[in-house]
Amino acid sequence: MTSIDVAAPPQDVLERTRAAIGPLLRGALAELPDETREVVGFGLARQDFSTAALVLLSARTIGDGDEAVRVAAALELAHLHDQLHADLMTRAVSRSRQPSAWVQFGDDRAVSAADALLSLAFAALTRREVTVLNVALLSVVDGYVQEIEMDERDDVDMAEHLGVAAAKHSALTAAACELGALAAGASRSQADHLGRFGDDVGLARKHVDDVLAIWGGAAVSGRPLYDDMAHRRRTLPVVAAMNAGIDVYAVEAEPGELAALVERAGGRRWCEQQAELLLARALDHLRQVTPRARAAGELSGFAREVTTARCARARTPVPAVPSQPTAESRADRTSS
Repeated sequence: MTSIDVAAPPQDVLERTRAAIGPLLRGALAELPDETREVVGFGLARQDFSTAALVLLSARTIGDGDEAVRVAAALELAHLHDQLHADLMTRAVSRSRQPSAWVQFGDDRAVSAADALLSLAFAALTRREVTVLNVALLSVVDGYVQEIEMDERDDVDMAEHLGVAAAKHSALTAAACELGALAAGASRSQADHLGRFGDDVGLARKHVDDVLAIWGGAAVSGRPLYDDMAHRRRTLPVVAAMNAGIDVYAVEAEPGELAALVERAGGRRWCEQQAELLLARALDHLRQVTPRARAAGELSGFAREVTTARCARARTPVPAVPSQPTAESRADRTSS
């Protein structure tokens, strides 16, 4: 079993990823009509390229990552497809501190761009790779369907919320790691372990995102302090508090007071602990691969940076302007 030291990744991981897949993305965009290319370019400019980075880092834990560049570009296009649709479904008005594509260009152009992105992604993949990606995207769709059904009910079940979180936020990261491994010549067992690694990292990141959407503030999360409380969203910290017997939204209080209530009930700490446990489980899957040591260190460091390290940074006090509730709490819900 390989020992893995969890260390911060090189600061240029995402920049190197952008440079590696940039020519393929530009080539793909050149095939699009001008109006569609404008929307796609707008979306790509705001991507952090973490999905593509997972593909490349996973490949390098196995062997040569050159073939994985094609897969990484395709997965980044598929990720943007998912985000465009998510913003449309939730009527999220912003993403990454910028207007959502449907706000900037209208619904029709956003839908057309999302459809074009999926076509470009599939065109770049082999039949086997398309099958893996398609299963992941169907999981995301199923997660949204389940979430809509849950929003219409008053009862709160943690297992259901975790199932939706996994379907929406883990499927693509799992596919990215699995396909990256396969592109580098991984065995079926190695690809399965890296897929499970990606699944755990994706769910850990969701727990962290939900913590930061309440307590992170604009400097950390890009969203106002107590944002989810202001819009009375049933995110994982809130559900954890409810499961502890605190009916959070039955209380008439300011967002900051509701956030304090959730924290006292253990909702914040529970999410942070879950993220830590999921990361530990992910790293155990990585060890089972018997990866290249240097590449494994970079992948484990990257996984830590996008999950538990972000919670640690949110514990550092920063000036923030509290969020104000609006009449359109459902309309401007953002998708993490």
